[in-house]
Amino acid sequence: MRSNIQTQALLMSGVAAAVLLFGAASASGQTAPDGATGVTAYPASVFATSAPASAREMLDRTPGFSLVEPDADVRGYSGAQGNVLIDGVRPASKREDVSDLLRRISAGTVERIELIRGGAGGVDMAGYAVLANVVRKHVVDAEGLVEVGALSSTDGWVSPSGQAQYARRWGARSLELSAKLEPDFDDDSGDGPVWTETPDGTVVERFNEDTRKVQHAAEVAANWAQPLAGGRFNATAAVRGDQARADTVIQSLDDADDREDVAAREDFVEGELGARYQRAFGATTTLEALASQRLGRLTADETSQQGHDSESFNEATRTGESIARIDLTHRRSDKLSLSAGLEGAFNFLESEARLQENGAPVFLPGSDVRIEERRIEGSLGATWTPIEAVIVEAGLRIEGSTITQTGDSPLERDFTYAKPRLALTWDMDEQNQLRLAVSREVGQLDFGEFVASASLSTGVVAVGNAALEPDKSWRFSAAWERSFWDDASLTLTWTHDEISDVVDRVLIVTDDDVFDAPGNIGDGRRDTLAVDLNTPLDRLGIKGGQLRATMLWRTSRVTDPVTGEERGISEEKPVEGEVAFTQALSHWRMNWGLTVEHISERKTRYRFDDVRRRSESLGWTVFAERRLGDRWRLRAEATDLFGRDFHETRDKYDGPRSTGALEEIERRERRSPGYVSLTLRRSMGG
Repeated sequence: MRSNIQTQALLMSGVAAAVLLFGAASASGQTAPDGATGVTAYPASVFATSAPASAREMLDRTPGFSLVEPDADVRGYSGAQGNVLIDGVRPASKREDVSDLLRRISAGTVERIELIRGGAGGVDMAGYAVLANVVRKHVVDAEGLVEVGALSSTDGWVSPSGQAQYARRWGARSLELSAKLEPDFDDDSGDGPVWTETPDGTVVERFNEDTRKVQHAAEVAANWAQPLAGGRFNATAAVRGDQARADTVIQSLDDADDREDVAAREDFVEGELGARYQRAFGATTTLEALASQRLGRLTADETSQQGHDSESFNEATRTGESIARIDLTHRRSDKLSLSAGLEGAFNFLESEARLQENGAPVFLPGSDVRIEERRIEGSLGATWTPIEAVIVEAGLRIEGSTITQTGDSPLERDFTYAKPRLALTWDMDEQNQLRLAVSREVGQLDFGEFVASASLSTGVVAVGNAALEPDKSWRFSAAWERSFWDDASLTLTWTHDEISDVVDRVLIVTDDDVFDAPGNIGDGRRDTLAVDLNTPLDRLGIKGGQLRATMLWRTSRVTDPVTGEERGISEEKPVEGEVAFTQALSHWRMNWGLTVEHISERKTRYRFDDVRRRSESLGWTVFAERRLGDRWRLRAEATDLFGRDFHETRDKYDGPRSTGALEEIERRERRSPGYVSLTLRRSMGG
């Protein structure tokens, strides 16, 4: 089966190569910019032949665009934004899954899709080269949808799924309500052998490990919008919950009495309130203000029983985030737009963690902490169009923050960073666009790196480090976008990062034990090449076909803090790739498609006394969707139906890798079950 999938991937790669050659020879330009320079409009009629169900499917067929979700783990709002606008505004919550939000927007209510490049019209690009703006018709009084279904894995696990949405408009006022239940069969599940061998290949221990990890996410959300004081006011509220369960059995293949049972439970719940206000002052100035508050709680328990020996790890964590932000945009002229912004945020994480072995507590640095961050960021920006084909963006963000940690590792630190950015977009002709940018990027410290954690199934215990600093880098990027045929595009992007204070793992030595912890390990560099292709296939004789392909190659170098030798940065994947083919079969009122992903994915993690390498085989998903009348859609999906293989190697040393000898090698092979889903969707109104 694996060879069949690889063959399919090679075939699609061949099709992609043919498209490139044919497109380069017969380029004919894309949809002309609509209105402002740098804005390309795609009316809903462009997508009609593929009969999309939602705005998400329309974006999938928009050339030159790949969706990026907001990063919910980034604190604050400015650094967490995705690359999608809805009616010219970003989603009010960075925690909301934009893909789900777009799927709830019926294709029938979309007037057009706009691609915005180079800060056209003074839009805050948030560091992205391209933004997509979904413009709705706003003529429907009421609409809604109900979707019910089920997800089932091939090892017998079954769970219901569903979502519902209702939207109502009263003139300029609107109310949107949504609810969803989303199960997930985690690919950490699977069954396979684990064995340990000496460096000369002699097998020391043999086990079989069987894991099942499942998750259920639920959300209820509401949004209200209305005119207010000459502007527009939006209020949002949401309650989300996530429940994860994992059970692992590790059975010796040499001793029937040697068995370990590990049970892990995680429960997370959070509530969020937000408000946004926009007002235009004349035709040239726009004010936008937002405020949000989020509170969450996570409880996690993991227990391990092996014969008469037991271990347990318990964690209780509370988190919170408060954000206030104001942005002002002024269109000075048709050639110059100015912007300014100010954001303040308060974040906290309070965690208690306990590790016990046979009922006796084990001390972990960072196991009882409260972390607070007070941060303020100011920004200034300008977008200048010196000539019609060129857009220049210049911006400066200055961030100041104070991080205070109390508990068993008290510490307070202040940080101030300037983050300039300069970008140029040049429309070389109707088919070619060049984008260049240089910026100062500052990473954000992960509060999770400050606290202790443990995985009993792998035997890995990690402690927190209160002395972390964020990584900083100068980023240089260049992108070339080639438009061909009527609605196809190829984009090549190269990015180079010169990094200081790389965050990785450092050695921690105490009177009682030796650990490693997150830490700064010095300077590094990273180069990334990305290729994105989006093209219809009608000219190749595949009527209604669409091909999207994304490949990324990454190299990085840093000095290992233990051995002093150069290596890659931990956890970074050298290769990532995905190829997706879809086809609309209008005579059958049907769409189908195949996605091949996780192409050549692998990564390496370095710790002071071991090196862990993990690789995974190709994954694939095939779907078919049938329209039943004007309101009903039936969709079936199958993912990795015959399983997917994972391989892991862990080189263990009898001390720090610089001085210790390679003691043993642990190898794991696992096949994760596939799964299928079936959903029935009913739309109303519109």
